[in-house]
Amino acid sequence: MWQMSLVRWVLRCRQLDAVCFSLQGNKAILRQISSEGQFDDVLSDTEQNKYLREICSIPDCGHQVFVIQPQVKTGPNRVSHLKAELKLDENCALVETLPRWNVVNKAVVPLKTPVASQIFPPGAFTRLTQLITSRPDISAVLLGVDRLKSDEFLKLQQAWAVPVFDRYTIVLQIFKDHAKSKEAKLQVALAEIPYIRSRLSQIEMGSYDQQTGGVQFAGGTGDTFITVRRQLIQERESKLKRILRDLKNQRGLLRRNRQRKQIPSVAVVGYTNAGKTTVIKALTGDSGLTPRNQLFATLDVTAHAGFLPNRMMAVFIDTVGFISDIPLDLINAFSATLEDAVLADVIVHVRDISHPDSAAQCDDVIRTLKTMLSPTQMANIIEVCNKADLLTCNHANNFHNDSFLVSATSGQGLSDLRNEIQDVLIQSTGQLEKTFRIPMDGEHLSWLYKEATVKSAEPDSDSEHLLVSVVISTAAYARFKSQFSTNREK
Repeated sequence: MWQMSLVRWVLRCRQLDAVCFSLQGNKAILRQISSEGQFDDVLSDTEQNKYLREICSIPDCGHQVFVIQPQVKTGPNRVSHLKAELKLDENCALVETLPRWNVVNKAVVPLKTPVASQIFPPGAFTRLTQLITSRPDISAVLLGVDRLKSDEFLKLQQAWAVPVFDRYTIVLQIFKDHAKSKEAKLQVALAEIPYIRSRLSQIEMGSYDQQTGGVQFAGGTGDTFITVRRQLIQERESKLKRILRDLKNQRGLLRRNRQRKQIPSVAVVGYTNAGKTTVIKALTGDSGLTPRNQLFATLDVTAHAGFLPNRMMAVFIDTVGFISDIPLDLINAFSATLEDAVLADVIVHVRDISHPDSAAQCDDVIRTLKTMLSPTQMANIIEVCNKADLLTCNHANNFHNDSFLVSATSGQGLSDLRNEIQDVLIQSTGQLEKTFRIPMDGEHLSWLYKEATVKSAEPDSDSEHLLVSVVISTAAYARFKSQFSTNREK
C-alpha cells in the first residue's frame, strides 16, 4: 500500500502547486501592467497626491480630533441614544486607526429634527462653536455623517477655524494608509476622485485658507484653473478605470482557469474587524496570515487554499470589510477585486457576536450584499458568529438559530463549520459523492486522484480491488465511466 500513499502524496502536491499558481497569477498580471508604465504614470502623480493631501487637510503630524455624533430624535431617520453612542464609538475607532490621530473629546448632540441646509440648530451650533474655538488642543473635528454637503462643510469649517471631516474622508484616508499592493492603491486612487471633484466648487469660491489648514491658490481661482483641474481629474479617472478594467478581465481568466480545475471557492465577508482573516487562518492553517485587531486591516482580496473534512480542496477568499453607510463610491472602486467574492460558490458571513451592535452590523452587511448578489447566492450564505469566547448573556439574542457559533482563536465550533461549508459546496457546485470498486493495480486510482477528490481508499475483501470513496464533478464522473466502463460502482 506504500505505492498508493506515494501516488496520493505526489498528486496532492501537484494539486497544491496548481492552486498556488492560480493564486499567484494576479501578481503576474500586476507586474505585467506595471512593466508597461501604466502604474507608474497614474500612481506617481505627485501634483495630484499633494493636492489631495492639502484639500483633505491631512497633516503628516496627525490630528487631535473632537468627534461629534448627531442624534436625530424624531422623524424617519431618528436614532436611539444607544445607537448614537455606538456610532460615536465606531467613529472614534476610525480616527484612532490613523497613525498619530487621537480623540481628545467626543459628544452625542441630540437634534429634534434635521434642519434644512444645516446640520445643527442655532443653539447647539453656538455651543459647539464656543467649545471648539476655546480648546487649543482641538486641531480637527470629525462629524459622524456619511458625507457632508458643500454648504454644510463651508459653514462648519469657517465657523470652527479647524479642518472638518466626514466619515467618507476618514475611511478614505485609512484606505490610503493601509493600501500596500499596487492594486489596492489603484482602487483607493479611484475612490478619491469623487471627493476631489466635490470640493472643486469650494476652491472656486475661495473657501480654503491657511487658517483651516486648507489650500490657498495664488492669483485667484478663476474659471481657467477650475477648467484645467476638472480636465486633469477626468484624465486621471479614465486612466484608473482603464487599468482596473484590464485587471478585472485578467482576473476573470484566472478565475475561469480555477473553475476548469474544479477548485471551489469560499468568499469570507463581514463587517470590518469581525475576525474574517482569523477565521480563514483557522480553517486553512495558513501560517502566512497575520490577523490584526484593526479596522480595514485587509484591503487586498487574497486567496488561501485549504482542505475540507472530505479532503476536497477549496480556495478561501479574504475580502475588504464592510461598514455602516459605506459610500457607494468605495464599493464601485473596489469592484475589480470584490468580483472574486461575488462569484464565489459559497459565501461565509462572519459576525463579531460580542459587539454590542452586532445585529445592526449584520443588517448593514446583508443590505450591502443584496446590492451585489443574486437571490441564489444570498441563499448560499453561511452565517458565522465569531468571538464566542467573548460572549456574555447580554448577547444571547444576537444570533440566529441556523448560524454557527465559533471562536476562531480557541477553535470552538470550527469542526461543525467545516462540515457545513463542505455540504453547501457540494450542493452548490453539483459535486457527487461516489464509491468505486477498482482494480488494485490499474490506472484508476491515479486518475481519480488527478480528476476528483479522494476521501478514502481501502482494500476490498478479495485483496485484488480497492473501494475508493470520492467527491467528483458530473463531467469528471462521465469521463470516468467512459474510460473505465467495465468497473463496478457501489
